[in-house]
Amino acid sequence: MVDTAPLIAKLHERFDAQAAAGVHETLQLELDEGPRYFVVIDDGTLNVQEGNHDAPSVTLMTDTRTFERLINKELSGMQAVMSGKVRARGDIMLASRLTRLFRRRNDT
Repeated sequence: MVDTAPLIAKLHERFDAQAAAGVHETLQLELDEGPRYFVVIDDGTLNVQEGNHDAPSVTLMTDTRTFERLINKELSGMQAVMSGKVRARGDIMLASRLTRLFRRRNDT
């Protein structure tokens, strides 16, 4: 099993609270390896929990490597969805916009 903790830590490191101001969404992550997570974005705050959310805005299903590429901004959300590397259930347009809420390491 893959250790997904570093990926979750990157979510926290790269989260852009200003970009997420006014956003109230819940994302369910279903990775091919490791536990499931849900990500709550609530007006500039980020809360990541292990497990399943009862009513996520969108559920993303992907492999761990693709998720890592999304976090590292090596792949855009729209590219990932359109190419089939990420499958989305729920608010598909939200899925394509999520990467805007996370900065590259060197972004300010």
